[in-house]
Amino acid sequence: KSLLALLFAVALTVPALAENMWVGGSFGYNSGNSKIEYPDGEDTMSSTSWSIEPEFGYSLNDKWDIGLDFAYSKNNAVTELYGWDLQDWMLNYNDTVQTTEMGIAPFARYHIAKIAGIDVMLKGSIGYLKGELKGYGESVDYNTYGIAIAPIISYSINETWSISAELNFAELSYIHAEIDDGS
Repeated sequence: KSLLALLFAVALTVPALAENMWVGGSFGYNSGNSKIEYPDGEDTMSSTSWSIEPEFGYSLNDKWDIGLDFAYSKNNAVTELYGWDLQDWMLNYNDTVQTTEMGIAPFARYHIAKIAGIDVMLKGSIGYLKGELKGYGESVDYNTYGIAIAPIISYSINETWSISAELNFAELSYIHAEIDDGS
């Protein structure tokens, strides 16, 4: 009953808020291979990763937006190493490393300037990420949390659609990570 009441309340509230709401996000896929050749062998690595990051937001006024980012990603890396270790013992190493991550980040955006369909903003977020790493004969759970500020440039195609780029290379952030055992 409580779930039905909540859904009914949201259904009545959403049309009133829809004018100031937006839905966005990103989807990423990456695949790559590398090889280092030695006289007697080679190191190879191949990786495949993908991520999906939906975003929901609400415009408070012409200057401020608030919202919520979600993230889910998976990465597989297959490594075959051949080489020499520090004591000149031959080293042959093969492994597959898999990571899975899920995260959430509430954020606020401040609109700095709007010129001819281009909107320049600053986005501040506080994020939490839960991950699992499997490989090297172990499975490790980890938690990451942090705070970040990054510039965004957005272009309005029309009244309904826009394209945005978060400039992560200019991001200012603090991130703390720890394994579930406290280290």
